[in-house]
Amino acid sequence: MYLPLTAFHRGANLKVVDVSRWNYNDRSGDAFGRAGGRLKAGTYFLPPAAALSADTALSTNKIFNAKSSHFGDRELLTFMSQNQEDVNSQEPSEDALLNWLIRGADELRKRLNISERDFNMLSRAHNSRGRGHFIYATLDEIEQVAFALKLTQDSFAEPPADNSSDELWRRITRNTYTAIESEQSLQIRRLTEVLVSIINFSQTNADEYYDHYLLYKELEQRQKKKADYAKYFKCENLNNLSAITFLKASITRAESKLGLNKCWYLQGKNPAANGEAKIASFKDYFNSALPIATKAERFALGFSYAYSYGETSQSIHLNIGGFKSRRSFEMLKSRRGQIWYLAIHCLNRCRRLLNIRSQKDIGADISRVLNQSLTSDFYRRLTQPNIAKGDFVSVFDSLCEVIGSAKSEFGYKSFKVRYLTRPPIPDQKEDWFPAINVRKQLDGKDLRDDVLKLLQLPDGRQAKLNPKILRKILRENAIKLWEELLAATRRN
Repeated sequence: MYLPLTAFHRGANLKVVDVSRWNYNDRSGDAFGRAGGRLKAGTYFLPPAAALSADTALSTNKIFNAKSSHFGDRELLTFMSQNQEDVNSQEPSEDALLNWLIRGADELRKRLNISERDFNMLSRAHNSRGRGHFIYATLDEIEQVAFALKLTQDSFAEPPADNSSDELWRRITRNTYTAIESEQSLQIRRLTEVLVSIINFSQTNADEYYDHYLLYKELEQRQKKKADYAKYFKCENLNNLSAITFLKASITRAESKLGLNKCWYLQGKNPAANGEAKIASFKDYFNSALPIATKAERFALGFSYAYSYGETSQSIHLNIGGFKSRRSFEMLKSRRGQIWYLAIHCLNRCRRLLNIRSQKDIGADISRVLNQSLTSDFYRRLTQPNIAKGDFVSVFDSLCEVIGSAKSEFGYKSFKVRYLTRPPIPDQKEDWFPAINVRKQLDGKDLRDDVLKLLQLPDGRQAKLNPKILRKILRENAIKLWEELLAATRRN
């Protein structure tokens, strides 16, 4: 199975392949460090798959190849903790990863002590469903995704034969990839909604809030149906009006046991009572969840609403004239890993909501792996890298100089850069970029110190230089080193 990596940090030691353009070395993250800009396979990983879109110009989709089909659940955990030398010859199959997901969901379902019959009978029982019902439905979403990935495994066994000289082949391939991308986007979007919701429920993890949430979701559907009848048929349906009245009465009873100001799923800090509040938007849900999400969950979600939800929406909805992704067989295969990773985080959150402490089940194995899936250092490199004004960085294929920075309310940094090599738009010499798109290549202070040493007078005194001239020398040296790196990359 191909993970978009996300998934595992150096402790897990998964083998990284096709990383020729990821400019980090093991010492400091600078491409011009002692490692000479050469990436050591097996020690570095990629930004979330959402960030590996057409916007990033990165071609790193593969994380590890699946060859063996003989891994069970315990064997998979053993694999995760092995050294790199052992990993190279043993790689889990996609079946093993998906079975891990399915068995983990089944394990949690048994703890709920809810039968399929109970679940169906209570689907409309007001103030009687609670956390168990909601998590049971969430596990349905996880299983459905796992089954969908299993059903399409054969389609990704090997890439299609290349017949790019044929016009018909190119069109059919493009449309086939688009159809698959749309289906994957729907799965990613649903799992994103699930993960965001259960992260938020960690703040209101009591039956009353789950019941209240479910009642409001049903009320919203009923109210939309009422508005539809009025708009298109100019009538009111008494049966629907009766259901709305009953729902509001049930909501009023539920609100006697909860705090409305804690209801993250309703609009405003102090929502109206008795069923008169409005459901918050998913963007509001997302913004509520992000501050309380773990670093690994933020990583799985893609850090921002646009990466997490907006890009998948473009693939699901009619998008004639909109942004297009660079679809490829490898990109689509990588997204299967993204779907798996989101689903495994949903499973882990469900386990936390149920307050399961056992260390001997599959869920505990999953939790341990996810706890190791993202080091603080790696997270910092993506969101708050050690980059300062005057440093030289790369943004996609351009070398730039950092001239400013900012930090968002979520702790993510952005940098204002001045292009030193060809800018994407000739007349646009400066621009802002999120830290996830910026790679440090040269430390400005270190380069300045090195240049000043070279310019010392014979008696050891420091030559006095106009700051503007010194800065020009630094830029010229950075450009030269950058060009040498690009030339070396092309030769390799």
